[in-house]
Amino acid sequence: MKLKELPKKHPWVKTIFWIVITAIISISIERSCGKIIPEEPMVVKEITDTVRIMHSYDFGDINDSLANIQLKRKLENIELAQRYEAEIIKKDKLRGHANSIKLDASFPNMKGYYLRGATSFFSYEMSSLDEQMIEFKLSFFDDLILNDIYCLILKIYKIENNQRIYYEEQCYNVNGVNNLIRIANSLPKGKFEFCVGFILKRDRLSEYPNTYQVSKIATKTI
Repeated sequence: MKLKELPKKHPWVKTIFWIVITAIISISIERSCGKIIPEEPMVVKEITDTVRIMHSYDFGDINDSLANIQLKRKLENIELAQRYEAEIIKKDKLRGHANSIKLDASFPNMKGYYLRGATSFFSYEMSSLDEQMIEFKLSFFDDLILNDIYCLILKIYKIENNQRIYYEEQCYNVNGVNNLIRIANSLPKGKFEFCVGFILKRDRLSEYPNTYQVSKIATKTI
């Protein structure tokens, strides 16, 4: 029997032939697409602050120049997103739930203060005076003292002609080990001293309560 007569006497031969051809074409297309689009992208980071999603890909051996260009762009976008995320984290370190004002703060017998150093109790960071809000971050080294604190206190003095002029004072509740005091930056131009600290419960009724504080001087130019 001749080869060309097979399809006539056995129709199934023609069917099998086209199945094999279709399978070969499908495999070729699938391998070609696999060069451009990775088969299994994996989400490695998702941040809902500005809804950014970054992906990590297993590229394998890719010789196609167009694929290399596209994948290079993806990598560059991922790198930019990671840098932006780092900036957000850096800025957010100073942000969070701010301490509330202690509206019932009372020192009925107070005539003045005894100033005490506080560098052994907490670390103190202050934001730039160029921002719309001024933020003061206090981080206590030991939480054992927290129950003894009556309030946190912020005092602001304006420095003019080598003199300290009282400008503002406010008391705040304690949030815990990490505290954040935030005020609107309505200060005029000039040099200021910012004193941040705390007063203990045992000193509240004293005529001269001990104020444990740390001071910083900054200048507002705009």
